[in-house]
Amino acid sequence: MDKYWIKIHRKIQESAIWESDEPFDYRSAWVDLLMEANVSNKEIVYQGRVIKVKRGDVYTSIRKLAKKWNWSRDKVSRYVNLLEKLGMIKRNNSVKCATLLTLVNYGKYQDKADTNKTTNKDTDKDRDKDTDKDTNKALLKNIQNTDIEEKRIDRDSESEIEEEETNEWFESLEDESEKWFGKKVE
Repeated sequence: MDKYWIKIHRKIQESAIWESDEPFDYRSAWVDLLMEANVSNKEIVYQGRVIKVKRGDVYTSIRKLAKKWNWSRDKVSRYVNLLEKLGMIKRNNSVKCATLLTLVNYGKYQDKADTNKTTNKDTDKDRDKDTDKDTNKALLKNIQNTDIEEKRIDRDSESEIEEEETNEWFESLEDESEKWFGKKVE
């Protein structure tokens, strides 16, 4: 891939395409994290505590990301774990009800740079990246397979939940029938 970069303004999040009800894919979720990251260090107050949020940090929750990306909380957790394994983020769960994600190479994505300039250091990094391409392709295939499996599991889970709710409803009817008729209707 070329070493050039493009600017993407956060206003893209206000477009009809971005606000679609369609679930995010892994790439869209990554771009969303990049856009949600703080552009400078700051302190915020959360539940009466002062929290230092640094440049490149995303202060959020699994629940919030699940709602925004139209994913299950389990899928978000697996995705965050994957990003950690790939060395793309670090997670700090020290704050209750929230997650602090640090985008490891945020500066690479956002720092101003002369994109026409290539150094030997850049070439060495690219060579190292090339040796990992096969590994990354295997990881991506694993991710895609996991995503397919998750969809199957989500469908199964929905069926189980519906069955559970139906059983609870029948049990409540049985209890009510005992109150009204003096015996359980089966």
